[in-house]
Amino acid sequence: MIRKYQILFLILLSYVVVLSFYPAITSGFINLDDPAMIVGNSDIKNLSLNNIKHIFSSYQYKLYHPIVTLSYAIEYSICGTEPYLYHIDNIFLHLLNTLLVFFIIKFLSKSFFVGFFTAFVFALHPVHVESVSWVSSRKDTLFAFFFLLSILVYILADRTKYKKLLYFLSVISFLLSCMSKPTAVTLPMVLILIDFYRDKFEFKYNTLKKYIPFFIISFVFSYIAVFGHYSEQEKIIATLFVKITNFYDAHLNCLFYICKFFLPINLSCFYPDFYDHCDIVPNFVFYSSALLYLLIFFVLLSLKINKKIFFGFFFFLITLLPSSGILPTGIAPVADRYTYIPYIGLSFMVAEVICYIYKKNKILKYIAVSVSIFVAAALIYLTYQRNLLWSDNKKLMTQAIDYAPATADQAYLLRGIIYKNENNLDLAQKDIEKSYSLNYKNAYTAFHLAHLRQKQGKYLQAKEYYSVIPYTNVNYAYAMQNIGIILYNEGKTKEAISFMEKEKDKNLFLVNDGYFATLAVFYQKEKNFEKAIENLKLAISVNPKKEQYYIHLMTIYETTDDFINFEKTALQGIDFASNKVPIINKLASYFFEKGKYGQTKVLLLLKSNLCDNFGYFLLGNVFALEQKYEQAIFCYTMSILLKRDNGEIYFKRAMVWYLLKNYDSAQKDVKYAEKYNFIVDKEFKQDLEKAKKEIKK
Repeated sequence: MIRKYQILFLILLSYVVVLSFYPAITSGFINLDDPAMIVGNSDIKNLSLNNIKHIFSSYQYKLYHPIVTLSYAIEYSICGTEPYLYHIDNIFLHLLNTLLVFFIIKFLSKSFFVGFFTAFVFALHPVHVESVSWVSSRKDTLFAFFFLLSILVYILADRTKYKKLLYFLSVISFLLSCMSKPTAVTLPMVLILIDFYRDKFEFKYNTLKKYIPFFIISFVFSYIAVFGHYSEQEKIIATLFVKITNFYDAHLNCLFYICKFFLPINLSCFYPDFYDHCDIVPNFVFYSSALLYLLIFFVLLSLKINKKIFFGFFFFLITLLPSSGILPTGIAPVADRYTYIPYIGLSFMVAEVICYIYKKNKILKYIAVSVSIFVAAALIYLTYQRNLLWSDNKKLMTQAIDYAPATADQAYLLRGIIYKNENNLDLAQKDIEKSYSLNYKNAYTAFHLAHLRQKQGKYLQAKEYYSVIPYTNVNYAYAMQNIGIILYNEGKTKEAISFMEKEKDKNLFLVNDGYFATLAVFYQKEKNFEKAIENLKLAISVNPKKEQYYIHLMTIYETTDDFINFEKTALQGIDFASNKVPIINKLASYFFEKGKYGQTKVLLLLKSNLCDNFGYFLLGNVFALEQKYEQAIFCYTMSILLKRDNGEIYFKRAMVWYLLKNYDSAQKDVKYAEKYNFIVDKEFKQDLEKAKKEIKK
């Protein structure tokens, strides 16, 4: 039973967490996967049944985490690519995880202090800032929520009469956790560890059978993770059994995480390799293995006293195992986000030690309280400072460069991309060239160096760098597309078409929708509308969600007076495109220009929930022509609310006010129209003044 003062402590902890992570709420997306996972991810841009099926049946960048992608899709449907909601949800998940940690540890330790201190360290450890402040690390906060929920429900199953229901909910939560991040596959071993700690584990069938569903799910998602993440070649050479250096590295990585837990300073979003893997493995790697096993030996000895140290340490080891480096999953050997769940075990150990010291005697009690206050204050300060850093792209990359300048090629590149996007080409050149000098084999760096040269108008150098990108690289199609664009910019349109067609014939399976769309532009320039249409249809078949392709195709059909296919394309776009508004507007404009006012009205009214300022403006024009002036005023007003600086809309509304004999409102709108640079007809102004004078008489 939780007492009132304990509830106040939990509320205070939640308040401190929100304050410490507040800088994340006001920050934007980080130039680390966020552009790909959210901003440029077409899979999150609609919530149709077909798209949801696609999300659950496909990988995202070689990872299977459909629950995470679905969460992004829901957020996108609410706020688009405005980052605030994504950050708020991450912090909210972190708060929920903190409460789950508290209740799990409280039930296991039967101590409010141990549960609270463990939850406090979990919530405010600066290493966890990466997991919470980085939107693309939603995998960690979301998988952790279902992972911890599964544990809590599993524990509660023994404490209530709804045992079967809670057991079922635990299995379902575990399934959702695995669908958020495959790292969750360690849960069955954690449940065994928990039962061992509670003296509920026995090597008997009646005890072991309850773990079977968990192990089945674990094996299935382990296979899914390996199958998706590794190529056929990697599945052979980069395994635990063959690549023995990964096994040794895992020991060193574990020690690194233990050090960062107790001394969370000098953190980085990019940690370099501890040694050059092309050379002989240095002795300190083997020493690290010996040291880790020595630690494990002392942990095992602690079983003679109690199971607390054993439980905390092995909770850390078991949950860290998938991210330990045995099976490499990223470009860096270690990363802060991998500790999100594992640090619960170490936090529990520290909490138990402090609790033990507190109970010893008065002097030690004061020491324990002082240490707790110092640790709490230090964690809050370091976490807030770390959040400030994560809220600034450039500062984050600069800090990573300062951490390890000799191996910071990735940080130099990402900072260079930021400068390039800001059109600060001199600083961009300095950083990207530095990145290339540190790692000239990185095709991604070569691509951005080529793109920089392209922006600088140095086309010959750009083509040279684009040419070194191998066809196996994800940017190959973009590189070939950009070579075509360079040829086009040099006035060699036919040569650009010939080059891109040859590349398309050689590597059709690599070509993306943008490649086809670019070819369509070139063919349109050459008045070859048939080929332009053919390539746009291919672009749409590859990416049916992109509205620009439908707009472009409609424009060509409009140019060739093929209005049947114009309408068909528009209706197809309205069905499939992520952003239907410009397609609706273009079709409505066509109907309006052709005098099909009824069809214009029907289209815009049916899609009124998608109308932007132009759509309401067009609908207002239809109502004005039908002499339905009140409806016209409403539509013009809606259009103005959505875009206040369009003088033409004010003028149109002024004309309707005039027809309704509301001359004061008409005159106000005339002033606004002129304020926003619309030239109002002199005769209309004179007629308006004359009408006002007549009213006064």
